[in-house]
Amino acid sequence: MNAKTRINLISRNTEEVLTLEDLKKLISSGIKLRHYIGFEISGMIHLGTGLMSMGKIADFLKAGVECTIFLADWHTYINEKLDGQWKTIRKVALAYFKEGMIASLKCFNVKSGKVNFILGSDLYKNPIQWRNLMNVSKHVTLSRVKRSLNIAGREAKEGIDFAKLIYPPLQVADIFTMKINLAHAGMDQRKAHVIARKVAKFLDSPPPVAVHHPLLYGLQKPPVWPIKKLTRKLKISMKMTKSRPETCIFIHDSPQKIRNKIKSAFCPPKETEYNPIVNWAEHLVFWGGVGELKIKRPAKFGGIKTYRNINTLEHDYQLGQLHPLDLKNAVADWLIAKLEPARKHFQKEKPKRGLELIEKIS
Repeated sequence: MNAKTRINLISRNTEEVLTLEDLKKLISSGIKLRHYIGFEISGMIHLGTGLMSMGKIADFLKAGVECTIFLADWHTYINEKLDGQWKTIRKVALAYFKEGMIASLKCFNVKSGKVNFILGSDLYKNPIQWRNLMNVSKHVTLSRVKRSLNIAGREAKEGIDFAKLIYPPLQVADIFTMKINLAHAGMDQRKAHVIARKVAKFLDSPPPVAVHHPLLYGLQKPPVWPIKKLTRKLKISMKMTKSRPETCIFIHDSPQKIRNKIKSAFCPPKETEYNPIVNWAEHLVFWGGVGELKIKRPAKFGGIKTYRNINTLEHDYQLGQLHPLDLKNAVADWLIAKLEPARKHFQKEKPKRGLELIEKIS
């Protein structure tokens, strides 16, 4: 595979690459590309993690990248997810979360064993991790750490416990301990990767390339409508979150649940910029500009039509030639088919027990 094809696979369907020039140099150097993406162990896995993140891993694998999923149990504990119970966190990490990632990868025809899984507790047995944590901490200011707390969904308010201030430098240290040169996450983790690139020279390491995929919208109506100015706070309120289960699709949702949630979704006619169903079509159906979405409707309402790119779909939708309900039905059909391997995976005995565990404690 030539360099151009590898770069396209790595960079497609992303919001940014820090930097594309560094990525080109890394590939041309012939150095093995070592990727990682980290996840807190909290709640059930939705499309943002299961399809958006794992779809990029499928791209990376095609590009010859060594991929690792980091199960961040320490970060989960620091951030008080799953009630901050170590036993529960570690049990869910292996019984449900790991199985959920395997199930999601199957939706992209990635077989088990193609991706490495590392539990934070195992990585932190390496004393180099703590040396790296000290080196990172020595070269980042307290002010910078406080500004980076949003990677954990937190703000530096009075009374916040000190452990949460360790969260950003600990995440950065992970990158260097695992010798990662291709860090990957959603845009919400950008600040941690920027710190990693800035402190790399102090750890005798080249700055890691950072690949950030878009954050999917949740199905809810934005708190302000119509939107005149998209602020950071408003954008965060629009993203998919497992804390509002009725506004997101989980990878093991039944076909009926998928249809019901999408049927109730916010999907204003002729609006494409802040429309979650259009957003899902763009970033999931038409992955990297390639895909197919079939609209099934009676002839009197336009008949059957197949869209093969987001531009044509948006054009018809803005003109009112594609009805919101028809678009919803088509996206629901696509998701039901796409997630079938994940549903089948969770019908197996071991993954099923993990799903029952997370359903019980969520």
